[in-house]
Amino acid sequence: MNETTSSIYKHSMKLERRTASLYVQNTGCQQCSPGYGWGPGIRNHFLLHHVVSGKGVYVCRDKRYELSAGDTFLVYPDTTIHYCADALQPWEYVWVGFGGLDAGGYMERTDFTPEDPVYRGRDSEELRGLIRTVYDHYGTQPWEQLEMTARLCDLLAFLVRTAQHPSREGVDAGDCALLAAEYIINHYEEPITVEGLAAYASVSHSSLYRRFVKRFQISPKRFLLEYRIERACALLADTNCSIQEISTSVGFEDPFYFSRAFKDVKGISPRQYAIQHRSEAE
Repeated sequence: MNETTSSIYKHSMKLERRTASLYVQNTGCQQCSPGYGWGPGIRNHFLLHHVVSGKGVYVCRDKRYELSAGDTFLVYPDTTIHYCADALQPWEYVWVGFGGLDAGGYMERTDFTPEDPVYRGRDSEELRGLIRTVYDHYGTQPWEQLEMTARLCDLLAFLVRTAQHPSREGVDAGDCALLAAEYIINHYEEPITVEGLAAYASVSHSSLYRRFVKRFQISPKRFLLEYRIERACALLADTNCSIQEISTSVGFEDPFYFSRAFKDVKGISPRQYAIQHRSEAE
């Protein structure tokens, strides 16, 4: 395999958590060498490539797509793929990788599908510009991370708005796992039970469990626990609140249970975490 040439690769800091709604995983642009390729392999996030010039091949789900300037292809998470630049006219592309709780639902509302993950020359200038804007706003400062996420939202909003099959917009309306996760994120400080989440999503307890594990690779109960602990970490590091105050703030009625749960997830006690991270911030 040949080495890449004229490649500029920008990668986010990977501080995102599974509880983030939407985040940029990586972004870059690349002029490939003749025959340069990646895979076969899988990614753990969505990856959107737009071909700026040249030609190449994208192989996904045993289908082969010959692509050229103006085409856009989507890599789905946990799907075996392979792509390769043409030997005579190697492609240049710009890309953005992204993930988050809402990423899958947004992509279901676009015209990309696992069976047809390619746009051929469609909305070429707009797509290239929107992906490039994400790339141009790359940075590691908090405000730059927000800028990238905002530009990613612009890109996904464009894909949803210009979808030629509007009936697809309702595909994820019944996604009980996403509904439950969003409820947890918005109400984590309140009393929450799996039975209550199932009722909120209008499904049975067992159905919610199956769909939640399939989407997030974690049970609803564990998701709730870990999200509360992550919120507690932020308070431990950034405030002088007591352990009891933080425990109550993130939805634990019993501070002793909170301390046990925190150590189970993080490996250290809340007090140790606070001492370590507050001293680092000073």
